[in-house]
Amino acid sequence: MASPPGRSARPKFALRRLVWVGPLTIIVAVLVNLVIRSLAVAFFGVPDRFAYLQAPFVIGSTVFFLVLALVAFVLVGRFARHPVGFYRLLALAALFVSFLNPVLALSGLFPAPGMDVPIFWTMIVMHTVTAIITVALLTRLAVADWPPEQ
Repeated sequence: MASPPGRSARPKFALRRLVWVGPLTIIVAVLVNLVIRSLAVAFFGVPDRFAYLQAPFVIGSTVFFLVLALVAFVLVGRFARHPVGFYRLLALAALFVSFLNPVLALSGLFPAPGMDVPIFWTMIVMHTVTAIITVALLTRLAVADWPPEQ
């Protein structure tokens, strides 16, 4: 379908779709983070007693930060001129900010008793995979022109 004159054919967020895309994103990210944690404990020597990798903490922090990501998604969709591109840049910036916690913990500037290199890389992988899942699902499934016309 062609755009009317004077209008761009850029994708727009379909905020109504967040009713199912938002919970789906949270559930998928939580499950994937728990799988990553389990694999790290089973195969890479990550101790299962590390406080910040306990299942309740992983679930709670993932849900909390994805709710913030959904709020950001709504605000970007409402106010940005190019919402998908802007949201991707915002998510990339948030990902780099989220790396500060493991970096500070590994360097000893943040109190995280027991932090070591395998735990650090596990946390980095969890943050990165969560960002990829969030951006992919939200910018694909919650846009008005998805699926694209053939």
